[in-house]
Amino acid sequence: MNTESFTKACLFLFIALSPIQDFFLQGTPLRSLGASPSLLPLLAISILTFAHWLLCGNLRVNRVLLASLVYVFLITVYGFFFFGFTSHGESLIWKSATSFTSLALLVLAVNSIDYRMNSSIRTGIYAAFGLLVLGFCFSNANPFGLPPLLETPILHFTSLSESRPRGLASEPSELSITAVAIGLLSVHVTRSRWIKTLLLCLTVGILIASGSKGGIFTLFICVIILSAIKWHSRWYQVPALVLLVFPLGAILIALLPNLFPEESFAFSGTVPTRVSMLVCALMTVSHHPFGVGLSGFLPAVATYLPNAMQTTQSMSPIPLNFTEVTAYLTSAEMVSTKTFYFDQLMRFGVPFGVFFIMVVSKLVRRLMESKLLVMSIAVLACSIAIATYIPGIGTFAVPIVFGVALHEVKNESNPHSGK
Repeated sequence: MNTESFTKACLFLFIALSPIQDFFLQGTPLRSLGASPSLLPLLAISILTFAHWLLCGNLRVNRVLLASLVYVFLITVYGFFFFGFTSHGESLIWKSATSFTSLALLVLAVNSIDYRMNSSIRTGIYAAFGLLVLGFCFSNANPFGLPPLLETPILHFTSLSESRPRGLASEPSELSITAVAIGLLSVHVTRSRWIKTLLLCLTVGILIASGSKGGIFTLFICVIILSAIKWHSRWYQVPALVLLVFPLGAILIALLPNLFPEESFAFSGTVPTRVSMLVCALMTVSHHPFGVGLSGFLPAVATYLPNAMQTTQSMSPIPLNFTEVTAYLTSAEMVSTKTFYFDQLMRFGVPFGVFFIMVVSKLVRRLMESKLLVMSIAVLACSIAIATYIPGIGTFAVPIVFGVALHEVKNESNPHSGK
């Protein structure tokens, strides 16, 4: 097998295996990095890309990438200077290294792969969608009453704690955004209109069946934003917007008592944890506008979380359960704001926050200008998800969406580049 064939095989496996997000390798020193077997083909592609870059003799580095690396290094040194080298009984040097590796893999998944629409890409996307559907049909609590054949120790490192379907992910929220990402990618690469419709219906069905509050609200927000963007395009889109959004909003209002029962605030620790960590992130940025670096995340949580919990409780009319988030003060395991955006906002401050919003806004606008509506919905949905309820690490379906979208925009700018 030559290098090109090996790369195509790795690319296919990287995409096809992306719905698996609770892999047993999390029990190894890889920890969260081993959540998806897509890690292995991604590493192979990255090594080949790096070797080619060295051998070609043209050792130029992208200026934005170089500036980002310098910024990360400087702000991480600042974190060491301000907080020291240990926190929660852990070495912050080691935690910085693992955090950098996780982020580097996500960047590689977006930028180091050639996402030109060839047979490997298309087949990989279709295979991923097939695996997503199989995972849903043969997982826990599937609506068809099928045996949970895929609830195995190899495919699920996380113990089952939900009565809702989780597919091949660790929880329903991850299943929901994976369904949106892979489903819309499948719709994008399909040429047949009736197959597009079928794939879209399956995607929405899995999203609703997952019961993920974040996934349902993400879909609702996407409809509103994209309808608003196209508001003045045609005269009939104004009544169409009303007819679409009004009943959808009415359904969501009717479902609110089920989606957010009062006991979820009083007894469950999920909502207090998310709100407290969001407030903690904002407090961190208010004290450190440029962030605390890779090194300062854990000590910043220990410093600002107690006040954040007090602030969160003061805003609630009922007592809240802070059991889960209180553990973040003493244990370094799984400490997170539960969202990729606010995790990185704490680490890299206002510059990251502004840069992320600018990049996503420009990407969605360029996709809309290129009449790539499905991809614009996919990018917007993934962006909302990682800014509100998805940590992002281990969910390779999201960087695949961004990688394909960036390639489509570049291809539209230079029509001959991918031909």
